[in-house]
Amino acid sequence: MQVAAVILAAGASSRFGRPKQLAPLGTATMLFAVCDLAHRAGLRPVIAVVPPGIAVPPDVVAEVNPEPAAGLSRSLRLGLAAVPAELDAAVVLLGDQPTLPISTIRALLETSSDRPIIASSADGRLAPPVLLRRTAFGLADDAVGDEGLRSVLDRHPGLVANVEVAAHPPDVDTPMDLESLGEACPGCGARFLPLTRGTTHEYIGASAACWAAFGELIAREFQDPGYGWIHRHTVDVYAVQHPGVDGKRQRQSISIHLIGLCHWLEHGLGGARLNPITRRLAREDREWPWLDAPAVYGLTVLDALAAEDAESHGRLVRGWAESVWQAWSAHHELVRRWASEALD
Repeated sequence: MQVAAVILAAGASSRFGRPKQLAPLGTATMLFAVCDLAHRAGLRPVIAVVPPGIAVPPDVVAEVNPEPAAGLSRSLRLGLAAVPAELDAAVVLLGDQPTLPISTIRALLETSSDRPIIASSADGRLAPPVLLRRTAFGLADDAVGDEGLRSVLDRHPGLVANVEVAAHPPDVDTPMDLESLGEACPGCGARFLPLTRGTTHEYIGASAACWAAFGELIAREFQDPGYGWIHRHTVDVYAVQHPGVDGKRQRQSISIHLIGLCHWLEHGLGGARLNPITRRLAREDREWPWLDAPAVYGLTVLDALAAEDAESHGRLVRGWAESVWQAWSAHHELVRRWASEALD
């Protein structure tokens, strides 16, 4: 059975202070993260009910709610009306619940019941996501204000099959709510949704989600020469920002990549000049000292990923590198001496 997704994301974000649909969450926005969640759960099509002026991903159907102040109930009716006539059901999701487990959606889809509504239940409380069969779409006309499906579920318990889940995901209503969801990378400090099945580098000290973001960045550089010319410098700045724990390979990595940043930013050396220097330094059986890393960085890989074209990519990576180099200013005298020696 093909089931659509209806994502209710037309709220006014009054407590958030700005459109929370566009709030960055790792490499995406909160709205994009929920849309991706729906796709990965196998829901098709994915329909997002949004206020005017909010863009959706290209593989998502936008349904604009011109009156966000009318609450979830209006968004619910608009979203269900947009479900293609040939589909028999839709799963209603909230656009401010990016940590919803896919397993919860799949549990709804796999539940066998003759009742027209299947709702997730935790601690005796029903809440989205909720699966509605088409025969129950008309019940949305009974929803009022900002309660959405809550009042419908309360008034028609005999129409609802409950699916027990461990917990309902938290809503993101304020910037602090969003901050609490993320996992800070131990290297650069950027916050991402935890990536439970991701991989990490053997000695570069990045979280799995941050390492995946870096992989996305360098994929652009491998695929497009307009991006790729700066690849050597991208590697230097990322490695410097993620020193990991004290160890021989980590010491060598940080020292050599700091030298690379110094050579680029202060001596104007490009990748063609830097690569043989790096190879030579890496072959030396040298005991590099451990350098204590900065506590805070101004820019991270997420800022570089904001590039819209090759020109802005080069500009953002350069700004990122300058920011990181400045953050390591306590070690500039030492690194500059190493850099000068490496040029002899």
